[in-house]
Amino acid sequence: MKRVLQILLLVAVAGLLYWNFKLIESPVKFESHFDQRETAVVEAEKIIVKLVQAYRDANPKKEFTTDWDQLIDFALNGNIEYRSQIFDENNLENAAKLAELRKDPNWKNERVEVVAARDTIFDDALGNPRLNEEQIKNLRYIPFTDKIEFQLDTATYESGTYKTHLIRCHAPYVQFIDTDTYNQEFWNKMDEKFQTFINHSEASEDMKKMKADGLKKAISKGYKIGDAHPIDLNISFFGVTFGSLEEPTNEAGNWGGGSAE
Repeated sequence: MKRVLQILLLVAVAGLLYWNFKLIESPVKFESHFDQRETAVVEAEKIIVKLVQAYRDANPKKEFTTDWDQLIDFALNGNIEYRSQIFDENNLENAAKLAELRKDPNWKNERVEVVAARDTIFDDALGNPRLNEEQIKNLRYIPFTDKIEFQLDTATYESGTYKTHLIRCHAPYVQFIDTDTYNQEFWNKMDEKFQTFINHSEASEDMKKMKADGLKKAISKGYKIGDAHPIDLNISFFGVTFGSLEEPTNEAGNWGGGSAE
């Protein structure tokens, strides 16, 4: 009888140890899963930023586009112009030469080099192409999804005589994280993101209400985030985002594309 009790105790201890291991293992696996996928999406968006900037710079109106067909066509078939001075106008030794050349009203102190977009946007630091044609065509799709496109949104910011075009590229976590396998871990992570967002946002009555409500109740109440171009606070609000539709700064809004008009 004593032997049986010892065996049952050992089984119970082993079961408890296994249960504790599973409790620890799942969150650890999730963090690795989350970090791997988030990193891949961040790297994809960095390439998209370069593509969107290049398209804007090549566009006569200096405007962004949210049309993925236009962006991919530009990436595969478009050209980029690089302009530079033929003679350095800050070098006084060139003054006489420039004065002579400018007697021709059609002459410009400008060298224009035209390069295929795909040969410069996607090159690495050594000039080697990083993406083939199929990879360029698939830039529109969020990694780890069944061809779900990155969300692109544009807006125009105006203040007095200043006008600039803004763009936001967004990939919701809920679309590229495995929520079937890691449902509870996913919601725990989104709650962390929610708390961080609330704590780093400007205090307002809505923010106080959202904090009191908690994540799940807040996303069910239809709150809006932003003043100029409000975005729904739902589960898709949380994700990897480059740019903003609210602020005309290089870091948050226009990716370097402002213009005074």
